[in-house]
Amino acid sequence: MSYFRIAKTFEVEYGHRLSKHPEKCRFPHGHSLRIEVVARGRQLDHNDMVCDYKALKMLVLDLIEGLDHAMALNSEDSYARGLSEIGERILLFEGQDPTTEVLARWLYQRIAERMAEGGWVKERSQERYRIPEGLELERIRVWETSTSWAEYVGME
Repeated sequence: MSYFRIAKTFEVEYGHRLSKHPEKCRFPHGHSLRIEVVARGRQLDHNDMVCDYKALKMLVLDLIEGLDHAMALNSEDSYARGLSEIGERILLFEGQDPTTEVLARWLYQRIAERMAEGGWVKERSQERYRIPEGLELERIRVWETSTSWAEYVGME
């Protein structure tokens, strides 16, 4: 089966604590994440594109911005009780440590759902960009360091 693929990459500063980890990762620490969103389509639109990169960006921007300078924790982590009172910059993962793998799946599920809805996305300037019908999310790759990444790949 033939298709075109496009990718958009985002970078955010992000913290987490892996409460189940036996060594240093059990302490709160941060990463400069690079998040790669890969989409695919079988056809090009009237502009000879799979999807405008701006449309892909606008589709995911609030999710990415929500990760920036956030602290991610397992909802069952003892740290979560005290830090959750801080508010919006705390991201809780229900019963799971926020490993890079878990984060990649979390992003995939949310982005794939939005992509399936299609339609128009608005930029803050009120410009509108179309998510083409048939555009599919192929995978999310999250780089935790310059040498380590995890990805979540959708099913065919």
